[in-house]
Amino acid sequence: MPDRILRLMIAAYQNNLNAGMAALGIYLPVFLFLLGIAFGSFLNVCIARLPLGESIIKPRSRCPACRTPIRAWDNIPLLSWFVLRRRCRACQSPISIQYPLVEFATGVWFVVAYFASLAQPELAPLYFIRTAVLGFLLLGLLVMDWQSGLLLDAFTFTGMGIGLLLCIIGTMQLPLDQSAVILTTPEKIVGLRLLAILCAALLLLAVRWIYKLARGREGMGLGDVKMLAMMAAFLGFPLTMLAFFLAIMAAALYAVVLVITRRARPASALPFGSFLALGGLYAALLGPWTIAWYLGFFPK
Repeated sequence: MPDRILRLMIAAYQNNLNAGMAALGIYLPVFLFLLGIAFGSFLNVCIARLPLGESIIKPRSRCPACRTPIRAWDNIPLLSWFVLRRRCRACQSPISIQYPLVEFATGVWFVVAYFASLAQPELAPLYFIRTAVLGFLLLGLLVMDWQSGLLLDAFTFTGMGIGLLLCIIGTMQLPLDQSAVILTTPEKIVGLRLLAILCAALLLLAVRWIYKLARGREGMGLGDVKMLAMMAAFLGFPLTMLAFFLAIMAAALYAVVLVITRRARPASALPFGSFLALGGLYAALLGPWTIAWYLGFFPK
């Protein structure tokens, strides 16, 4: 009789645990979306202040037009923009749609990163963190470059360090190669990632130098070089090259449209970092599938 009671208790515990996990599976994407829009709100602060050399810590958020501090209940991510009917409560100046769009995009990206991480259950937490952080950085760089033409070291260099650190943490879960004489498997992976960062930077430096040699003027800033190196720290070399290729195609198409519609001249500058960011977002999610699909055209 006691054994039967114990089995019933264990079965009840397992049922409750499974129910709890099922509930977590339902609510976790909602939580991640809310977490994402909170990070998106912070990202808006970075986008607004860092290009101006201002602190992202203080003073607290304020209206760009009248400089009135924004009260806490008027600073709820995504919701406040609709409640305030897109205008500042104090001066009635319009609030840019950029704010809810960045918050919404970051929230959606966190959810998408979560579902993408389920395809790799062994490394799901680390994969999610890597994808979420990279998306946060790329979304910020996309908007900053489009608005101001700046790709700030606070994002690119910091991101480079985070990407490399996450790579190192990921290798700690791999078994050591006992047959290795000099480099074990983790050391090889980290070494290849460092090589990817170097090669990505040298590639754009070479493009920059060739353009200057041919045209006699700068055609690409060092910010693009640092940004591509940052992407290599997260994605490795093949996926970074895919992102670079997609960025070139998208920028070229956009330039053609501008020239045809007479909104720009052939020599006009383009925010190439924004297109790099779009390529990086694509490569982070669909890059492995795209490369596998492409290689399928070349039978072994």
